[in-house]
Amino acid sequence: MEVSLPDPITNYNRQQIRRRYQRREEYILGHHPGFNLLYWRRIIRAPARVERWGRRLGWDRDQIMLTKALLISRMACIFIDHILRRMEEAGLLEPEPHAPQAEWENQYRRFLLLFLGLEEVPDRREIVKLMQRLHRYVVPPASLLDFRRRHWARIERQLAPLLNASGAASLFIRRQFAVRSDPAFTARRICFTAALYSDIQERLYRQQWMYAYSDCMLRLYDQLRRNPAILTALIELT
Repeated sequence: MEVSLPDPITNYNRQQIRRRYQRREEYILGHHPGFNLLYWRRIIRAPARVERWGRRLGWDRDQIMLTKALLISRMACIFIDHILRRMEEAGLLEPEPHAPQAEWENQYRRFLLLFLGLEEVPDRREIVKLMQRLHRYVVPPASLLDFRRRHWARIERQLAPLLNASGAASLFIRRQFAVRSDPAFTARRICFTAALYSDIQERLYRQQWMYAYSDCMLRLYDQLRRNPAILTALIELT
């Protein structure tokens, strides 16, 4: 199994609700000693529930599968966090500083292998493959990087007015959502605009380009999740 960490979207959402998440976890630790056994059954049932609700709401196949992948990724994190907290309580974690993270990754790999063995989830392999592809969301597609290399002079001319206008970059990004076009075309426009934003961050604030790109895409997620066709297109870009 290649993926040893959850996708960046799941990680970002966990950081956004960290305090609420920790309070909930502490309550579970104190009141539900058998939580993981019960929660595992919920994980098994989750894909079928998404399938039923998605069909009832008229979702297309891409939206249903994307929702399944994001939901299983989030549930996996809750499941593993609870295992590690119980291991910590029982003194089963090594005292080395990096031991909790290494064990977390080890448990995540085990989770994926267990999930792949669930015959109760007929599309489990598709779900895990999409969970792996979710990592592409914060990585600029190769076609974008190639385009930027070949057309850098023109890109610099577009960049110049944005460098001198406060808030122009974020406004430029928001405008891409108003474009009515094929989802794949809109996805490419969003990636290109995020790349311009990253250039601005690198020039003005000395921020590392790839970090700025990833940060921009994660900040856009709340808007993009309302457009599942565009979100799916972004993940499929190469």
